[in-house]
Amino acid sequence: MFEKVKEVQLPQGTVSPWPSNLAVCWLDTRNITYVAVIQSNNIHVGNWDNKAETEVSWDTIVTSEPSTPNEKVIDVTSVGLVHPNARNFPVVIVGSARCINVYDVKKISQKPLFSITLASALHDPKTAIGGDVAPYCKGISCNDNAILVGTHTGEIVVIMCNGDSNFTTRKNLKEHRSAIADIATCRYDEVTVSADSNGELIIWQKPVKGVNSRVLTKHPINVINVLRKQVIVGTLRGLVQYYSVITGDLMCEVHAHARPVNSVSVAPESAYVLTASEDGTFVVSKLHTRKPHAYQVEYRYSDADAYSMIMGAQFTNGRGSAIAVAAYDNNCLTMFKIVKKSSAAPSSSAT
Repeated sequence: MFEKVKEVQLPQGTVSPWPSNLAVCWLDTRNITYVAVIQSNNIHVGNWDNKAETEVSWDTIVTSEPSTPNEKVIDVTSVGLVHPNARNFPVVIVGSARCINVYDVKKISQKPLFSITLASALHDPKTAIGGDVAPYCKGISCNDNAILVGTHTGEIVVIMCNGDSNFTTRKNLKEHRSAIADIATCRYDEVTVSADSNGELIIWQKPVKGVNSRVLTKHPINVINVLRKQVIVGTLRGLVQYYSVITGDLMCEVHAHARPVNSVSVAPESAYVLTASEDGTFVVSKLHTRKPHAYQVEYRYSDADAYSMIMGAQFTNGRGSAIAVAAYDNNCLTMFKIVKKSSAAPSSSAT
């Protein structure tokens, strides 16, 4: 079904070991796909034309080096590519141990469009600085014009996009009691779901102002995504679960991986689901939810490399016909694509 078509070299360095360390955003109207990956404390942002199948063009966000010996290095912990409705092009969200920065995807080398420190963004700065858990950001999503960034305290920082370069903060969402594991939004249904390290899912009311329902999974969640009103959960134990957004019921679970699931990607047009793990395996399934057919998660394809640890794997278009994979300590992205094999023409015998 899928075939490895090429490897795309990063501008420098190798992929860092953060879960979901590969962000993707595609613009169907412009046939452009953007990708972003963390390399040490730099973020490489690439783009290409899907129609013309051009080579990947890279730019790099370089975090500032310490100006004094006592100043700490900014530890980048998460990256996201989101497309608020108020903008024509996506923005890059960079979350670190100290701050959240918003960059214009077309002007990477310039200063951030918006920046806020965690100490000022969080409701309780003492919790953010002290305690057993060091400050970090994890989980980035966007619903309409609300950019959501999860933090180690359980608070979700809300940044409103009011135009191309106009960003403001809104009151934080403070319903979680444990560190945020991930946040995901289905743009078609405008359904946003957040997950925490205690295994709790919160399904938010539209447009992300109040709690619609809570689901306690009783599993250590690492990543999530949303497709066709189903929350797809990837756990630290390698389990993949499907929960109904409407009822909160567990609809299906698959023992898909032997180690933590580091990414869950979805293709809305084909209902494909892509899960990838530290065990070096990625699996493509098709989700069937349409009645009168039975609820089903149908296996379609998988690929494994026992010598790699996949930190991120994403569909690079809405059809789910192309995949990018980022593995720890690898200096390139591995690209897969559905290749239609032409049937051999029957040979005519000589008379």
